Amino acid sequence: MTIRTTARAPTAGVRTHAKVVVVLAAAGAAIGLAALQGCGSAHPGPAPPSAPPPPPVRLSNPLDNVGTAGNTLAVKIDNVGARVQAIQHGLAQADIVYWIEVEGGQSRFLAVYDANHLPALVGPVRSARQTDIPLLQQYGHLDLAYSGAISGLVPLLNRADLQNVTPFTDPGAFTNHAIDPTFIDPHRILARFPSVPARSPGFEFGAAPGGGSALGSMTWHLPAAAIGVRFDGSTYDVAVDGRPAWSGTATVVVQHLSIVPGAFTDFNAGHPDNEVFTQTTGSGQADVLRDGKEWTVNWSRPDPAAGTSFTLPDGSVMPFATGPVLVVMVP
Repeated sequence: MTIRTTARAPTAGVRTHAKVVVVLAAAGAAIGLAALQGCGSAHPGPAPPSAPPPPPVRLSNPLDNVGTAGNTLAVKIDNVGARVQAIQHGLAQADIVYWIEVEGGQSRFLAVYDANHLPALVGPVRSARQTDIPLLQQYGHLDLAYSGAISGLVPLLNRADLQNVTPFTDPGAFTNHAIDPTFIDPHRILARFPSVPARSPGFEFGAAPGGGSALGSMTWHLPAAAIGVRFDGSTYDVAVDGRPAWSGTATVVVQHLSIVPGAFTDFNAGHPDNEVFTQTTGSGQADVLRDGKEWTVNWSRPDPAAGTSFTLPDGSVMPFATGPVLVVMVP
């Protein structure tokens, strides 16, 4: 603090020390009086204002590391034939898309969304399968929207840790009176049904590790279906059965696992179709594609309630690129 003084120099021959003593005495008295007044005060001054509460913590989205976390919705999407593939909606906006084998060697998509990044429309919505139940167990009590299920599977779906959203639980949520093709508005479903905030299925995100092999494109096959990707310089374009499907996928996971006969047979087509079951627990090998390169890794999920870890041969985590993830499930 700077102290300014306006005192002039004393006149020659005049003594000033007595005045100084008087001034100092007066100052001491004033200080003492102020101290006494402070000690005897019955009315303390106002308390200092309290600090504002800290802002709420906004967790990053554990599904694809884009934005913040929101409640979770999974949707079973049809993927059979050129007509169906031409009317698909919402796959490009999904955080995670699983490509799964069903009866007859064909494929279906299971798309996972968080509430903060929803498209306006998703579909065509089709029926649930046995594979969906343990696969989704790692996400907690999320909503699963599907058009129906064969009778033997219904009790398992009802006992699963799922909020089943079907034309029976909410017929108004499905377009076209839930007659195929039928679509859903995911905003409406998450507003009407309880769900849980997005939970990591084991994915970790970060910079690409060293190594990897350059790989610009690749196609994988099931007995009656195919899916392929092409690196466009930043993300991957996806093609289904040779036809362009969507763009913008940041990481492609090719998970090699066992696909075995399922516990149920579907007679809806007028003939028996033996369903298949994809075993998503256990361990095995996988390939991870990101940034135009491929890494061979190991996957592990011993606990159905836990996520799937992906590790490099040295045991370190294989980080995914930030953005949507496509998981291709093949033998």
